[in-house]
Amino acid sequence: MHMYYSHIRCLLAVALLLCLAACTGRKQERAAQAHVDYAAELVGQHRYEAALSQLDSVHALYPKQVAQRRQAKAVKDSIVYLQSQQSLRYADSLLQTLLPKADELLKQFRFEQSEAYEDHGQYVYRSLQTGWNTNRCFLQAYVSDDRKTLVKSYYYGAKPLRQTSVALQAGEQIIEQQGSNHAFEVEGWHEILTLEGDQAIEVLNFISSHTGDRIRVTPKGQSKAGTVYYLSDGEKQALDQTYRLGLLMRDIDQLEQQVRLASQRIEHYEAKHHE
Repeated sequence: MHMYYSHIRCLLAVALLLCLAACTGRKQERAAQAHVDYAAELVGQHRYEAALSQLDSVHALYPKQVAQRRQAKAVKDSIVYLQSQQSLRYADSLLQTLLPKADELLKQFRFEQSEAYEDHGQYVYRSLQTGWNTNRCFLQAYVSDDRKTLVKSYYYGAKPLRQTSVALQAGEQIIEQQGSNHAFEVEGWHEILTLEGDQAIEVLNFISSHTGDRIRVTPKGQSKAGTVYYLSDGEKQALDQTYRLGLLMRDIDQLEQQVRLASQRIEHYEAKHHE
């Protein structure tokens, strides 16, 4: 008899636990569904970030509620689709503004490319063309056809400098950047220090900010400081225009990447929902 009652108590305990689990499951299901429903309301109000936060809560707090997690995934996909449409319209609108500006600015530049050893050509301001400046120290800047801005510090002298950096000074303000150097000897010693990306942009920004000031340029190397020289008004104008073109090309490149990404997401969503 004692064993019989023990068995009954055990069954009752199991039944109670199952009942509690079922109640807990129903509560979690309702709570998860509430998050999904609220997220859908937020989407209707164009409050996408708030909606995404609600959907993330479904996955984080209710991992066992498979049905609600699937709904959350579907709502999130629709948000990505709507945001991509917005992003595409915004980027395309800006491109229509920036592309004509770039085309107008490019009229002041000449396209150069040595197909024998260069994968990309570059737009060089006409007065900064390399062929006109072979036997002197000077700064050259250009924007490549893959939208990258570069600055080159050219050194020419009787002895090697082994150039490692170039310094610019306007009044009390100084900027110095290091780069990679290429050297060769032809009727004197030629060295070309190349600055890329943010380094190039920072140097050109410094020049653009001081077009009305006297700008001193000092190529620096392992052996000594190279010949000090000053940028002419024409050089400052050319470098300033290259800076403006570089910023435009960078913005255009970023916007075109944004257009490609948004278009891919839109196409993926539409293909998935038209199967």
